[in-house]
Amino acid sequence: MLCLALVACAPWRDSYFDGGVGVLTQSDVKGKLGRPHMVKEPLLSDETTWTYRFAISESELDPSGVKSFGKQAGSLMGGAQGGPREKVYCFMYILNFGKDGVLRRWEREVCQIPKPPDPFQNDLTG
Repeated sequence: MLCLALVACAPWRDSYFDGGVGVLTQSDVKGKLGRPHMVKEPLLSDETTWTYRFAISESELDPSGVKSFGKQAGSLMGGAQGGPREKVYCFMYILNFGKDGVLRRWEREVCQIPKPPDPFQNDLTG
């Protein structure tokens, strides 16, 4: 039962890829998600890696509404009108396909967002 609850809380892409390992082809994935944002085809490997980036809202990460229940209760009891905006997170889906074009494994990672340069830091080396 606990496993079922965890799967129900995962974004739909997680379930799609979990059920698609060994089954989904590159064509299947492209038909569902469109062209990948990045493709790596190493010369010395039989694997191809596709990377997709998606903005995923807090409500998509928690479709059951468990985390947002406290926020809703607070607004009903006189909290701020409309409450705070929903948070959005960036995730990368990294898909590895074998030479036959079938999904072998996948993983989801949080996007690394580079910090902007500090405008107050002088470049004394130049």
